[in-house]
Formats: sequence, structure tokens, C-alpha cells
Amino acid sequence: MLAVTNLQPVLPPSERLWDIGTRLGIALVCAFLVQRVLFLVWGRVAKFLVRTADEEQIARQRVSTLTAVIRNVITGAVAIFTLIYLLELLGWDVKPLLAGAGIIGVALGFGAQTLSEIQFGIGDIVELNGRVATVESIRLRATRLRDFQGYVYFVPNGEFKTVVNRSRGWNRQPVDVRVNVGQDLDRALESCRKAAREMSADPAWQDRLLEPVQVLGIERLGADATIRLAVRTKPGAPAADAARELRRRLHHTLTEAGFEYPGAVPPAGAESDPTL
Repeated sequence: MLAVTNLQPVLPPSERLWDIGTRLGIALVCAFLVQRVLFLVWGRVAKFLVRTADEEQIARQRVSTLTAVIRNVITGAVAIFTLIYLLELLGWDVKPLLAGAGIIGVALGFGAQTLSEIQFGIGDIVELNGRVATVESIRLRATRLRDFQGYVYFVPNGEFKTVVNRSRGWNRQPVDVRVNVGQDLDRALESCRKAAREMSADPAWQDRLLEPVQVLGIERLGADATIRLAVRTKPGAPAADAARELRRRLHHTLTEAGFEYPGAVPPAGAESDPTL
């Protein structure tokens, strides 16, 4: 004959439910207040970090990225400990849950460490595994990116090894022009210098160019000659816009000078950013 053992009830006696409900209500209010206080503390810390940073714009971007992550961590931690307190009120053994919470805390610590090592923020244009995309959001576990076609990529933060950040400091955009061999290359170079000088002196572009447009010289010889120029601007769209404008000016200048050329081509490994 099987022995029947007394099982601990899942719920406490009915006479204790009112007391438990009251305590739970107080716990939820306290959890909400703790969350708001921690949000406020982080907000003060974030303002201090921005105010004391050498580069305010980059600091704002990084703080904005960290804010989204830290708010999620705070909310998750408060929710976990509130749930554990509720289960303790119901009479459950919460020791295994506390051990699990410790493991989760360690995992969150490793995740935060991985995140802190990623040198990009929300809005940055990055190149990852040969794909160029814009960072839309960064969470503790994964980062979301969107490319020019609108495709969305979700990448676990631990998988970021080598990332090219195209949104830091400045960008230099090379512009190559191919000129048919047999024409006067010295005169072609002078025509390119003329286009470069005119663009550098244009008031509409002076504020966007970090230095005058450079004519670097003849880059390659073969079936045709390649003349390379370069523009240096702030990162992102300004570099791509300046390169497009320079190509337009080169086309008109070389055409007016009577040159025949196969056309302007992006140099190998330095194509215009497809996200811009």
C-alpha cells in the first residue's frame, strides 16, 4: 500500500492572503520608487560624464547608448528581486532562486563588460563582416543594426570581434578619375586642381570640408591613367556628399577642357558608403 505524505500547499492559508496582499502592494510601490531613484541617480551621473568629457558629442552618444542598457538592467534587477520577495511571502523556498539570481548577476556583469568594450554607439555607421549598417539600438545581450536596404541585423554582443567604425572624428573619401592614355596628363592634373580649388573656395562647402580638397596625383597607369583626389570631412553623410559633389565638378571641368575619360570610379576598397 502506498504511503501518502502531506504536501506543502502552494498557497498560504486564506486568513493570510489579506496580509500578503498588503505586503505585496507595499513591495510594488517600493520597487517602483527604487527604480525611479536609480534612474535619477544614473541621470545625474550621465550629465556629469557628458560635462567632463573632452568630446561632448561623442560623450552624449555613448551616454545615450549606456542609458538604454542601464535602464533595462535596473528594471530587470528590481523585477527579479520583487518576484523573489513575492514567492517568499507565499512561503516558497527562495534559496535556489537567490543562487540563480547570483548567476544572472554574474552573466549581466560579463555582458556589461562586453558591451563596454564595443567602441560604437547608437547612430554610428559601422562595417561588420563586410556589411555596412547603422546602429539602431544596443542592449545588454544584442545590438540591432539596419543597412541601406532596410534589412535589420541582430548581432549578439559577444560576437563582435573586429568592427570598423565610420563615425568617429573624420572621414577621408578618395575620388578616382580615369583619363584615356595618350592625352596630356599634366594638363589633366591641372584641370583636377582647378576643380579642387573651386570646390574648396566655395562658401557652401567651406564649413563642411575639414581641409582643402587634395589632388594626390596619378595613382595608376595602364589602359588608362587614374588620377586620385581626396576630401576630408566630418564622418558620415558629409564625406559621401562631398565626394559626389567633387565628381560632378570634375566631370564638368574635364569635359570643358576637352578630355575624354571612361568616368569617375570609386577606388578599390574605398567605395562610397552605401548607407548614405
